[in-house]
Amino acid sequence: MKPNRKPKLATVVNTFELSANMQRVILQGEDFKPLQATDLGGYIKLMFHPEGHTDISNLREGERPVMRTYTISELDLDSGQIAVDFVIHEVDEKHKIISKEQGGYAIHWAMNAKVGDTISIGGPGYSQLIDLNAEQVFMVADMTAIPAITEKLNKLEQNAVGHVVVQLSSPQDSPNWNLPVGMQLHTVIGHQPTELSDAVTQLSIDSQDVAIWCACEFTAMKAIRTHFNNQDAIQREKSYFSSYWKQGVTEDGHKVIKREDAENLS
Repeated sequence: MKPNRKPKLATVVNTFELSANMQRVILQGEDFKPLQATDLGGYIKLMFHPEGHTDISNLREGERPVMRTYTISELDLDSGQIAVDFVIHEVDEKHKIISKEQGGYAIHWAMNAKVGDTISIGGPGYSQLIDLNAEQVFMVADMTAIPAITEKLNKLEQNAVGHVVVQLSSPQDSPNWNLPVGMQLHTVIGHQPTELSDAVTQLSIDSQDVAIWCACEFTAMKAIRTHFNNQDAIQREKSYFSSYWKQGVTEDGHKVIKREDAENLS
């Protein structure tokens, strides 16, 4: 996020259910107009006051905003609009968030956002680029990574061969992807991270030239990474493994775990 440190003020111009368990919020701001088309799929930081609201103008001295990371799902440079998608992960029987504590700062805000509401945003930043040109390609995501994997899938060559594995909360959340003929789609319906990792580890690795893009829950990511490592299938320039969250842990706690994991790999 270094090239875009200054927070951008964004206004909600629309919000709607994108699928059964995904809420889309459309944000508009003059600061988005100078972005580039390549910023589609970049990550942004939504900024919240520690009390839960989005007015960070009155933070106490030394107090920092709470930041939550999301991906730009759509980008309209002419109008200065971005789309941000939120997984509805804590709901009651009426499909509403139970509380900010259970649902988190960002999803609680997204489910209650109204046209005209404002929020400060940092970024965009960029995830690691990898070479997806390989004899076999594995693309793996849970619902939190659908915006990011969608952008990567759109860049695949039409002759790409391999597997796309996605974990969804329900069949109604299935993305409308136009995959290359050689990419086989595997859909996992459920909420347990092990269901995703089990589905991936059951697939056959048919080449020594493998590209892997994987973004999901931390324990699932580690299991998937270990599987490919044990099969000697990881090529650094063609592999990306990232956890977007960890079950039972806040984003702040997850950051610590991610950092420790990265240090152990180095």
